[in-house]
Amino acid sequence: MVKKRERVTEQQKIDAFARGAEINVITKETAVKREKKFKRVTFSLTEYEDQLIDDLSLTVRSFRCNRSQVVKAALALLAEQDEKTLCSYLEKQNEN
Repeated sequence: MVKKRERVTEQQKIDAFARGAEINVITKETAVKREKKFKRVTFSLTEYEDQLIDDLSLTVRSFRCNRSQVVKAALALLAEQDEKTLCSYLEKQNEN
């Protein structure tokens, strides 16, 4: 036996489509987030350095911290150093 097909009007199709549409509300917070632009980059790291980033991200227990946040925190700390200290850190990395 064949099932009886229900006929759907064009207006019902339009209404169903509109109900499924995503609603994006722009607030000050979402506007600020849109202004940030991120650039994906590639780094060469040793196995130890790669594991160190993972370990540091897991050290924090009160909130979630990802690998990018660990790298950003390290950059912020480096940026706060005076030129002499920064140069000594970079020289140590250049020797390895």
